[in-house]
Amino acid sequence: MAAMFHSDTDTLAGMLSRAFYQDPLFKYFFPNDTKRERQSYITFQFMLRHTHLKGEIVHPEDSTDGAALWVPSDTMRHTTLDLLRLGVIPGLLGQGIPAVLRQLRALDGMFAMHHTIIDTPHYYLSVFGVEPARQGKGLGSALLRPTLERFDQEGMPAYLDTHNAENVSLYRRFGFEIVHHGYLPGGAVMHWAMLRLPRK
Repeated sequence: MAAMFHSDTDTLAGMLSRAFYQDPLFKYFFPNDTKRERQSYITFQFMLRHTHLKGEIVHPEDSTDGAALWVPSDTMRHTTLDLLRLGVIPGLLGQGIPAVLRQLRALDGMFAMHHTIIDTPHYYLSVFGVEPARQGKGLGSALLRPTLERFDQEGMPAYLDTHNAENVSLYRRFGFEIVHHGYLPGGAVMHWAMLRLPRK
């Protein structure tokens, strides 16, 4: 199965697991500190595989120290076939049913909100992370800027969700604006939905 996916899937999944270790959403998904990195790895493997098939994985040419996962808005939903071919069964075994259900409920809430905010074609930044030791050194900006410039040329909006207040100012520097701010259903995690309209 590995051959059909991005050659760096496993390495990038490990990097993202470290990058999101302290993220409030992933702490909610996986509250056990000693298991979170391993459990997150399974989620990121799934997301990377889905993006490889349906969207675009952007990372530095010479390293796997950061990655941005972009998917067109019409490919965001996972079909049953997607879930099976991309590894939902190992996920259930490796994360446990309660953790999987927490993720599905959160995703359902975010998807519902997403579609009330924008229902025209756009790109969705499903994941964006940088190796903790490389954060704050310009790598994230170098990953985002060229893709956003391309979206400007295409006249395409971009949308993202974040659950970390520290990320909001970063995304605003790139032209994203807050279009929703509140708790996810159940009141577990604060959520920011952000939209970037193309610049002329």
